[in-house]
Amino acid sequence: MLAGCGFHGASSLPLPGGAATGKTYTVTAEFKDVQDLTPQAAVRVNDVAVGDVSDITLDPKTLEAKVTMRLKESVNLPRNAVATLEQTTLLGEKFVAISPPPNVAPVGHLANGDALDSASELPSVEQVFGLLSQVLNGGDLGDLQTISVEISKALAGRENDVRGALAQLTTFVSGLADQKQEIVRAIDGLDRFSAALADQDTTIATALDQLGPGLKVLADERAQFTSLLTHLSRFGRIAGRVIRASSSQTISELTDLQPILHHLAAAGANLPKALEILITYPFPRDFSIAAPGDYVNLDFRVDLGPVLCSLFAGQTPAQLEATLGPVEAALVQLLSDGNQCPAAGSVQTPLGGNAGSSSLARLIGGIGGPQ
Repeated sequence: MLAGCGFHGASSLPLPGGAATGKTYTVTAEFKDVQDLTPQAAVRVNDVAVGDVSDITLDPKTLEAKVTMRLKESVNLPRNAVATLEQTTLLGEKFVAISPPPNVAPVGHLANGDALDSASELPSVEQVFGLLSQVLNGGDLGDLQTISVEISKALAGRENDVRGALAQLTTFVSGLADQKQEIVRAIDGLDRFSAALADQDTTIATALDQLGPGLKVLADERAQFTSLLTHLSRFGRIAGRVIRASSSQTISELTDLQPILHHLAAAGANLPKALEILITYPFPRDFSIAAPGDYVNLDFRVDLGPVLCSLFAGQTPAQLEATLGPVEAALVQLLSDGNQCPAAGSVQTPLGGNAGSSSLARLIGGIGGPQ
């Protein structure tokens, strides 16, 4: 009766949990060793069953196991997805895990008939226990025991020192943990600095290339540099002796200078204003804005008597007229008044105004009057 139902062995019986139902599409992957993977094994994506293994055959060209898988039509994976052989526990069942490619951008969509790339092989239980046996029996544990004994001998009698060192190490690690943000910022700054150096690698290379000739010049002039430093040291010693010898006199001069500086500071803003008037003295600072033809009121005193007396004393009016001319001779006569020199400052008139009663005032007023 089983033969009439088409029984093909125990492997044809459905296994719980992994069979794909509904509409599916088929993909393949090749493995060098599938170990004890069997048909009906689960196919998972992110630990979720999305299909099952439908067939396992040997590829005659590559001599690798070709695993055919059925995936639910709703499963959307990139075309460059990777298939790996994994197992639930150390002694659990094997299954095929499909995941996007690591460190690579997904490309396209997985479709019916596509072949997946396979990742590294899963170590078998026999390999795990074999390696564990080598660790237990191959001498590594003996070396570990020797190391442990030597450490115990080295720490014998130093328990308090070791405890203090561990406490300090704990404090140090805690300090590092508290400064984690600053350390991260420092590392980021170092990264930016390294990037800036990388951007300027051509400039740095050029500078290093040009540094060689400069160092050669320094090496060639080493004797002169040595002599310069020797003389500079000698000058420093002499200058030090001079400063020490004249320190009291320098302090005294600075002390005498202090009142002058105090008065200058007290003058404040008045000193610059006074210096401005000094440039245009005796005229005011804004005298230059007067245009030709303007009237400018200015009082000043002219004292020419002593000068004229010293130049023309003893000369007669005829001699003065012959020497100077009629106007100048009359001016000298008015000032000298019969060879008697007038008192200093006896003539005063405003420039540009009406002259006084004397002839000299009328003459000067005519010279400085309006143009």
